[in-house]
Amino acid sequence: MKAVVWHGKPKISVDEVPDPVIQEPTDAIVRVTSTAICGSDLHLYEHLTMFMDDGDIIGHEPMGIVEEVGPEVSHISPGDRVVVPFNISCGACFMCEQHLYSQCETTQVREFGKGAALFGYTRLYGSVPGGQAEFLRVPQAHFGPVKVPEGPPDERFLFLSDVLPTAWQAVAYADVPNGGSLAVLGLGPIGQMCVRIAAHLGVSPIVGVDLLPDRLTAAASFGATPVNLADVESVGDAIRDLTGGRGADAVIDAVGMEAHGAPFAQWAQKAVSLLPDKLAAPLVEKAGVDRLSALYDAIDAARRGGTVSITGVYGGAVDPLPMLDMFDKQLQIRMGQANVKRWVDDIMPLLTDDADPLGTEQFVTHVLPLDRAPDAYEMFQAKKDGAIKIVLRP
Repeated sequence: MKAVVWHGKPKISVDEVPDPVIQEPTDAIVRVTSTAICGSDLHLYEHLTMFMDDGDIIGHEPMGIVEEVGPEVSHISPGDRVVVPFNISCGACFMCEQHLYSQCETTQVREFGKGAALFGYTRLYGSVPGGQAEFLRVPQAHFGPVKVPEGPPDERFLFLSDVLPTAWQAVAYADVPNGGSLAVLGLGPIGQMCVRIAAHLGVSPIVGVDLLPDRLTAAASFGATPVNLADVESVGDAIRDLTGGRGADAVIDAVGMEAHGAPFAQWAQKAVSLLPDKLAAPLVEKAGVDRLSALYDAIDAARRGGTVSITGVYGGAVDPLPMLDMFDKQLQIRMGQANVKRWVDDIMPLLTDDADPLGTEQFVTHVLPLDRAPDAYEMFQAKKDGAIKIVLRP
């Protein structure tokens, strides 16, 4: 089969690799019909290369048709159309019973002290072959895959794999009070969907912050008041101006470790990535520093007693945080990988609604064949041609 394969910084290619096979009784094989590129996939280009191996198959936002199932898989059958959540969870352990599927004790990567295994995402999360491929072996398929109806195009359901539950959890964790305000920092795929979900749930006002005009325009079309970083000296002041001087009741940081405006941390990230893997890996694990501009802005922009919901990915071990401000402002901080299946029942009715209230079918900005994955990654990383969400078709 063909698959998107990592070959070192910053090189990926589409290679012929062996077809996956059933290995465990809880496995399934899915023929992938659509697979998206996630913003966190871009971290594999530079910042997490020391945890990658030449030949790794990447990608964690797939859907497709079930080809084969193991003997312990009963809720899906060959021919079913399914979405595959990015985290791999058993559904039965203590953590899964708490609906913390991203912390599944069955698939935890204990070697590195991490939570549930993820598709296509470094040794830290299990080195499980990913979904940017023609076929995908799905472990824990007795629980994970989500069956979706025939009829609507893939775009209606594809984002159940990651974007929709990640954004839904970010909004849920923000816990905006009735009549309260929400600021969303970063209007990439997750930030855009945070705006749409919050608007659907009746949150108003919503402020959307980004540098790119096309992303600001897209968020504004779903009711967000746009704030262009290039036009303000202080994000916090800009948001206070829009919220009666107090700041937002809740702020979502949908940016993460690659924020603009942190030149020293950016230099440090790049310098570490140039080291041999044996030196770089322990440095990142024990002394990694993120670009924290967006998180600092979120802490500043939240009102006293407000909430900061962090969904942008961070990995630093010694990130300097403004603890005095966080304590003095009495902020609540919530964060973490999305517990995908926790939110499926909330989201599915919106996807089967003919009105498509979240605009999932118009969410995709580019559709390319799998063979053009290297071009797609380059476009997405450089934010060329208005790229917000790119889907690959095997």
